[in-house]
Amino acid sequence: MPAAGGIPTLSQVRSWNTEHLTEGAEHWTRTAVVWEDSFTELANRISMPGGTPWEGEAADAAFTRAHTDRMSVIGLADELHAAARIARTGATEISSARGAALRVVDAAGAVGFVVGEDFSVTSPGYFDPVTAAVRQAQAEAIATDLRATVGTLMATDAQVAARLTAATATLGTTVFPESEDEPSPAQLVGFKTAPSDKTLSEARKRAIEYADRWAGNADDPHRGNPDYANFGDGGGDCTNFASQAMRAGGFEDIGDGLDDWHRGDADDWYYNNGLSVPGNTNSSTWSVAQDNRDFIVNSGRGQVVGTAPMPARAGLDPLAPSKAGLVPGGLIYYHDKATGTINHTAVYVGQEMRNGALVDIVDQHADGGNNFRNDWMPDGGDFLGRPASVEFVHLTYPGE
Repeated sequence: MPAAGGIPTLSQVRSWNTEHLTEGAEHWTRTAVVWEDSFTELANRISMPGGTPWEGEAADAAFTRAHTDRMSVIGLADELHAAARIARTGATEISSARGAALRVVDAAGAVGFVVGEDFSVTSPGYFDPVTAAVRQAQAEAIATDLRATVGTLMATDAQVAARLTAATATLGTTVFPESEDEPSPAQLVGFKTAPSDKTLSEARKRAIEYADRWAGNADDPHRGNPDYANFGDGGGDCTNFASQAMRAGGFEDIGDGLDDWHRGDADDWYYNNGLSVPGNTNSSTWSVAQDNRDFIVNSGRGQVVGTAPMPARAGLDPLAPSKAGLVPGGLIYYHDKATGTINHTAVYVGQEMRNGALVDIVDQHADGGNNFRNDWMPDGGDFLGRPASVEFVHLTYPGE
């Protein structure tokens, strides 16, 4: 911690610790897990009170409310997990900066220099004039190096604090409506039709054009851009495809694989972007649905604008994405029925008339001939029925 004047002393640098960050990270992680587990258990109890299935309008209303509250809590838990990651990374960064400063101090002492509390550097003892001049120049160079490394330590500490402040800024602002008249997240905006193409940014249009070009159709349901590997013909390529559309819309890669040997860095998003790292051509955030969603929301590239439970297909609103406020070029994430985890991603591309009714449509890479401009509602049973759900994520394209 810096002294009152803003510059730390040598003793303060030596005692500078990051325990508050690691302890905070552990606390936030534990809290997030408790929130997630508690609201998931509550939703499950509402679904089957006393172990008996509950049917009817009251059951549907209760389940929808429990689901909405659970998704709100999951959003808050995501923020806590993000804050925990920032704290852990920040602790490492600060420790590294502190170590760099102390290594300069130790190196100076090893060759006979004395570093003062104010980081002044002196050379005690008697030397002939030539040697004394050389030692004085060395002392000044060491002092300059020390000021730079201490400055880096202070800047790193300030940056970590700023990132934590931003990551936790919205905690405590979530409201759980008590009135039945309050809108659910899937009804906040209420678009009747999708925005006109004329109102879409050029970046967003490029993403949609890419999605239309490479989504495939009934005759060629798994067509894909040959510049990209296929991560699983028959449904495993969905998030890879969504990431390609994002890149076509101008989102730049983050990371290159050199610092992420396990493909698990939550802050990276890349695919074979100029460097070939054996076994690591892409980040997990590029191709894994849950990781992709978490990266987009936590990095600020997008935000959840609505969620909805997924009962039988007949009970779904064909315009749920647009009513939630989703704009063409956004993404839809599908939580599966078996685990509640996000296991599918689709690109929302607008609306079309189907059988005399307006329907929200998506491009995707999925199993079967339903990839090109299909309605957004799942065809199979994996993403229908409790506790399956969807999240509508608005992307903010570069330049918007």
